[in-house]
Amino acid sequence: MVWKGKVIIVTGGGGGIGRSVAHKFAAQGGQVVVVNRTASKAEAVAQEISDAGGQAIAVQADVALESDVKRVVQTTLDWFGKIDVLVNNAAMCPQIRLTDMNLEQWNQVITNNLTSVFLFCREVIPHMLENAGGSIVNVSSVHALATLDGYSAYSASKGGIVAMTRAIALDYARQNIRVNTVLPGAVQTAMLESSVKNLNTPREEIMKQWNEAQPIGRVGQPEEIASVILFAASPENSFMTGATLVADGGMTAEL
Repeated sequence: MVWKGKVIIVTGGGGGIGRSVAHKFAAQGGQVVVVNRTASKAEAVAQEISDAGGQAIAVQADVALESDVKRVVQTTLDWFGKIDVLVNNAAMCPQIRLTDMNLEQWNQVITNNLTSVFLFCREVIPHMLENAGGSIVNVSSVHALATLDGYSAYSASKGGIVAMTRAIALDYARQNIRVNTVLPGAVQTAMLESSVKNLNTPREEIMKQWNEAQPIGRVGQPEEIASVILFAASPENSFMTGATLVADGGMTAEL
């Protein structure tokens, strides 16, 4: 198995794409650290993996807090002794128009979605260097390329991830640390569900509209994005760094 004996940190691992990523790594022999703001969600995913015969621990953390990020990294080292892969997946996505947003709301999105990537990369990379290399996958969004009304902070944070990924990749390209970013489109997750709940139209009708709006004819599933993330992280994908992988069912290809 490709990931046997490898140690992987997955932020936002308590649900959606992160949960699928954690499961896929563990199913292929990886030792997974499931990080989530809500402890019960992280613990549930770690237990699912354990019940399936895999290895995982749960760590509760607010990815926007420097002290929590340091604690996650130290806990990982205490348990497993190294870090091979980091998946920065945690995100929040409020829908607020720019002039309706206060500074606290703006900072919350930027700190949670973008600064957290900086914090985790900064803490993890020195240990990857000691371990002769590693792989980082930062989960951005198609909102980095094109967006909708009410997503100014979210799209700014996701665009920042793409730009920062390129810079980090160049910083460590000669030291065997690869850094790539994945841009999911519409995916059947709690985040998408919450946007549906905010609308007055019945959920079934909204989901029908979401599915019909995709060139591929449906929204994506978390497992499909997880497969792209594992591809980006894989040592078999050894020549790709600083890349942006779009997995959106053709959304951004359509005029």
